[in-house]
Amino acid sequence: MNINENTRLIDLKVSDLLNILKEATPSQPVNIPIQEAEEIGGYDLAVRVTGYARQTLYQLKSSGNIPHITLPNGGVRFSKKEIINWLMGHHSLSSDQIKQKADDIIFKRKLRRK
Repeated sequence: MNINENTRLIDLKVSDLLNILKEATPSQPVNIPIQEAEEIGGYDLAVRVTGYARQTLYQLKSSGNIPHITLPNGGVRFSKKEIINWLMGHHSLSSDQIKQKADDIIFKRKLRRK
């Protein structure tokens, strides 16, 4: 069979696939650099990476604001890479945005007190 870039995978036989694998396999092993394993841990890892208090992390996790993995047994795990990306995604607010947030808070407080 003439195999080219337009050949559909579904049209190949097992023997064709085996031939492709034999041709593609290098005679000498290739050293593929192993990436550093991603660090995953519990609240201790999150405290160490973020610098937040454990109670703050509980609140962020409960509100769904921090990336986390919930285990079937109820445990929680955090990925160091995901937390760092989450932290880097935050940006500083401009003075207009800060003023708007402050006005919103004051307005909401007034509504609650009525």
